[in-house]
Amino acid sequence: MKKLLPLILAAATMTASAQNEKPGIKVVQDKFTFEDDIRLDCPAVADQQMSGTCWCFSSTSFLESEMMHNGIKNPPNLSETFIVRQNYIDRAIKHVMLHGKMNFGQGSYFHDNTIIIRKNGIVPESAYPNNVLGEAYINHYGLEKELTHYVDSVANDNNKKISTDWLNGYNAILDKYLGPVPESFEYEGKQYTPMTFAKDVMKLDMSDYVEVTSFSHHEFGKFCIIELPDNWRDGRFLNVKLDDMIAIIDESLKQGHTVLWAADVSEKGFNHDKGYALLQGINPNGMKTADIQNFKNLTPDKQMLRARTLSAPGIEVNVTQESRQVDFLNRNTTDDHGMHIVGVAHDANNNKYYIVKNSWGTNNKYKGYFYASVNYVKAKTTGIMVHKSACGKLLENATWED
Repeated sequence: MKKLLPLILAAATMTASAQNEKPGIKVVQDKFTFEDDIRLDCPAVADQQMSGTCWCFSSTSFLESEMMHNGIKNPPNLSETFIVRQNYIDRAIKHVMLHGKMNFGQGSYFHDNTIIIRKNGIVPESAYPNNVLGEAYINHYGLEKELTHYVDSVANDNNKKISTDWLNGYNAILDKYLGPVPESFEYEGKQYTPMTFAKDVMKLDMSDYVEVTSFSHHEFGKFCIIELPDNWRDGRFLNVKLDDMIAIIDESLKQGHTVLWAADVSEKGFNHDKGYALLQGINPNGMKTADIQNFKNLTPDKQMLRARTLSAPGIEVNVTQESRQVDFLNRNTTDDHGMHIVGVAHDANNNKYYIVKNSWGTNNKYKGYFYASVNYVKAKTTGIMVHKSACGKLLENATWED
């Protein structure tokens, strides 16, 4: 997941805080009226700016929300760059071990965060800032280009022998752009290392979190490895039926735990500026009842042929386990972007939406948030991460697929 918002640099450098609207406040925009039903505590909206690190920004937001859930009213602003840097190192090592035969880049998945925190700890942004050295903003284009060139030259099959010193040269590039990682630092008057900060301040058990997906080419009720380019660590996902995945999201929010959401955001119905994401469909206003029912009776693929992009509440294309699978296998659903679901809302027709916190700054209509329909989430989700308590018996009974 490495979705970038195509903004001009000046806009991309703007990072602002936004106060959460309280449940019950109506937000009217572009013919949509949303009313929040659940809105959980979460940190201020951030801006990944010119980097493909949405997976990390959404994950740190999620973990800070977990600290809030556990009673820490003002959790530390965690350093995304600390995680990203270690991820670059882990990925480079595997890239070299596989002779360069793997996907190398900025995009990754949610479990990269939890794995790195378990092994390496975490630091606050005050100890390791996100901006590139010498710049007032985040821009990983030059860094990615230089790292890719370097690691590809090391991994080249023509090399008869790999230098034992190659990782030092690789780390020197990271130091040039991001600065060296502090071995210890001060936070609120106390000294910490990354590991003691994770243990004594963050106080989260990374084994409490599980990734969930829903694809029929793997066995339901079992753990599997989803074939996604950015799942380079071969992270395991609990594979459940589509309705169960939605039920897990709902149960998590009901319990007060937010949800990490990986999805395809390249659909015509995804409009971050106007603050909503929904599938194509029809606006029933002015239509005959029989014509509306005929549309509803069509299979999802035939509905798509007759649908148009909605600009007001209407009837979306239906989503089934089968239609979702076809979109994934045809690459109409890819792992574009990582986001943070923080609540539930409904529109004027009582259609259900999820409140999604993005990492593209606060320049859209809802100050960095948008509303995603349940059908959109059903169709375009590649995976979620939740607190394991939301999975109940689906997790308790899960085994590794054959």
